[in-house]
Amino acid sequence: MDTRERILVRAGELFPQLGIRNVTMDQISADLGISKRTIYEHFRDKDDLVIQMVEYEMVRNNRKLLDIVANTDNAIEALFMIIETEYLRITSFSPLFQEDIKKYIVRIHECFFEDLQKMREFSVSYAILEKGLREDIFRKELAIDVVDNFLHELGSFFHSRPRLRLMKLEKEDVLRNILLPYFRGICTRKGQDLIDTYFEKQTI
Repeated sequence: MDTRERILVRAGELFPQLGIRNVTMDQISADLGISKRTIYEHFRDKDDLVIQMVEYEMVRNNRKLLDIVANTDNAIEALFMIIETEYLRITSFSPLFQEDIKKYIVRIHECFFEDLQKMREFSVSYAILEKGLREDIFRKELAIDVVDNFLHELGSFFHSRPRLRLMKLEKEDVLRNILLPYFRGICTRKGQDLIDTYFEKQTI
């Protein structure tokens, strides 16, 4: 692991635990036993470090999620497993981090999703949609580029809308009222039956 990656990994541990504003460049340099100047050789400023850290963590996390897609029996099983995995990951972030990261959401999306090929390569939802089309779970007429972009925008919407945050929705509320009605709409009958089966198991 080179110096840049060491900085990204440690920032990816400290920021979610303590909040972005509470972690200084001095703290990161002292924690890693390197000079602050070394950090600035790799990152323009703290904002640049935050953006690159988030992109690094997204790519690393998405590789794990893509393994789930590849190793599940069907796209609906993958969908439920990934929702559970991501729910646990996101709720592990400190409230301070969740508040601090809001100001970076637009820039993060611009950096990560400006390249269509890059987005397809690391988009977990795109992989699920492809898998579901092969398995006759999603309707064949779907334009999965459009659906995939919509799902990413929906994720942004959840992070940026204060009314939703104030509601403090539980995972089951989001599943029952937002995600599953949409996915049922793009599913074949086979996919709809699988959604009912997996949702019933999860509720139990």
